[in-house]
Amino acid sequence: MHSKALYILATLGVAAALRPNRTTICDYYTPLILGKDNTPASQQELMALITHTFILGNYTTPNVGVKVDGIAGPKTYQNHDINLLPYFTAAYNSTNRGGKATAVNFLDDGGAAALLANKPSNTTNSNQYRLLTHVYQYFGDFYGCSQQGSNDFPHYQGVASMWEVHKFMDPNLWESGYFNEQIVLAGKSVGFEDADVEYTRTGLDQTFTYRCIPPAAVIPPSAGPQLQTICSDVNSCPLAANANCSAYPNGGVLQYPAIVNETLLQGVPKENDTIGLSSSASASGSGSSATASGSSTASGSAASPSASSTGAAAYTFGTGNPLAVLGGMAALLLTALAL
Repeated sequence: MHSKALYILATLGVAAALRPNRTTICDYYTPLILGKDNTPASQQELMALITHTFILGNYTTPNVGVKVDGIAGPKTYQNHDINLLPYFTAAYNSTNRGGKATAVNFLDDGGAAALLANKPSNTTNSNQYRLLTHVYQYFGDFYGCSQQGSNDFPHYQGVASMWEVHKFMDPNLWESGYFNEQIVLAGKSVGFEDADVEYTRTGLDQTFTYRCIPPAAVIPPSAGPQLQTICSDVNSCPLAANANCSAYPNGGVLQYPAIVNETLLQGVPKENDTIGLSSSASASGSGSSATASGSSTASGSAASPSASSTGAAAYTFGTGNPLAVLGGMAALLLTALAL
């Protein structure tokens, strides 16, 4: 298997599957799913399809009938109310900009409409463009895209430490778990075989969803060992078996992000955030634990835009996630890839 696909699962091997062991996930599925040769453009197109699916939910064919809800709005996961979208609409001071907690709007350049048209944004100079293209790059390296590395599809250009870029979000177990599950389902929905679905699940779980994971070189490996923990909430995230909390500032203990705009929370603030919806929007979110309340599902009609792919693949846009109309750019775990 190509070395790039082994950054996270180097010691796990490859389960029996139709995909040849020496062919990377990206190289195998690009021609199989898109019907195109492996080129920088086509491999980036596959990474975009997977990314847009885990954000918006099912919105195109190809799709093998696996339901993906997407991360763009209030949901219930393992009996917990979660809402990831406010991290990306500047509702929280949750983005790391120069070491400071900052509220950043990642829906500033086309929102869901751009994704539904199979492009990251309307222009190339926006928070939205940087976020989406960095996510494509990250997954391209994760899945071993052999054509990655040119100007058409660069290797990952974001920050190497996932803990550093997500620390002001202080994600809990259910936020992290739901996000990971949508990525896994997105790959499965476009036709990934079971072994490659599990490759994705295990890579995300072992690399990001335990507290105090020791520094590790992930993507790009040339950056050397970095702090990678994303699930950092001390009340819910499990401690890694080989935990090294002393490697993390303040032992890896973080604070909930402060609310900047209550309206953007859609009635579902971050769980355990002690800021009630009737309080000042500028208040801080530390204190006693309180379960978030509000609707756990969204209602409305699914958007059915008649858009076409910017590439040669003929995607068919049908009924998508109803939450796509909200902007659909929630990308927890990878938001700070836009830095």
